[in-house]
Amino acid sequence: MQLGDGFADHVDARDPMQFVHTLCGHPLLQTEAIAQLAETLSTESITCEPAVKPLVVPVAAPEPERAANAARIIRSLDTSDAWMTLLNVEQHPTYRGLIDEQLDAIASRAGLRPADLTRRAGFIFASSPNSVTPAHFDIEHSLLIQLRGNRSLGFGSFADRDVRDREVRRYWNGSYGRLIAMPDPLSEVTLAPGVGVYIPPYTPHWLTNGDAPSLSLTITFFTRSNDTESLAQAFNERLRRLGLRPRRAGQSLRRDEAKAGVMRTYSALRGRFRATKPAPR
Repeated sequence: MQLGDGFADHVDARDPMQFVHTLCGHPLLQTEAIAQLAETLSTESITCEPAVKPLVVPVAAPEPERAANAARIIRSLDTSDAWMTLLNVEQHPTYRGLIDEQLDAIASRAGLRPADLTRRAGFIFASSPNSVTPAHFDIEHSLLIQLRGNRSLGFGSFADRDVRDREVRRYWNGSYGRLIAMPDPLSEVTLAPGVGVYIPPYTPHWLTNGDAPSLSLTITFFTRSNDTESLAQAFNERLRRLGLRPRRAGQSLRRDEAKAGVMRTYSALRGRFRATKPAPR
């Protein structure tokens, strides 16, 4: 991908950035290769929804029975009336290699340490003509890479800090970033094969397809700052469930770092326990 100069500044400022890429012809990102990938994934790693829906859908409406037929749907996107995501494709070693290769190269060109781009993941979106991706935000840094078809990407902003805090709390309680109301519109980008966009964390956005199917790859990663922010938010939600009223993330970096440290330690201990726990007979 031709992403380097200025990218680090956009990441620091959490400012969207358009770029060009050369991945459209990559063997792993062709329709048939993606369909074959879907055949290797469990249904827990595939979501499928109707293609046409409103721009505001506060709660997802997955169709698990269609997810079980993901490969067939991908091969017939023109007529399948589907909006589908292959989740965490990095669980497949070959796609993990592709993601690492792209992020390592971007980091090197941008003057970043590749090791600072952590918790790397990949998501492939396959959608039928006129599909809608409802307004939402993600907590990761995202690189949206358009492979096939044309789409319109809209950016917006939260009305105020209270609205942002409410939506962040909803995220940690199962909304997965989907919004309950349209954000204030800011800008729009036209996506075509060979075009990509950097989407910063917590940036409301939505997408609409043209009259052709769309395939895209989104590569996500965390930096230290948004990793700390997300872990502090997760910690706060645990405290709220205990009836406490923690100070919101972002008000005190020292407190946020302490909360994130607790969550990192908890995660490490839980992973160690799982690794040493005897397997059931």
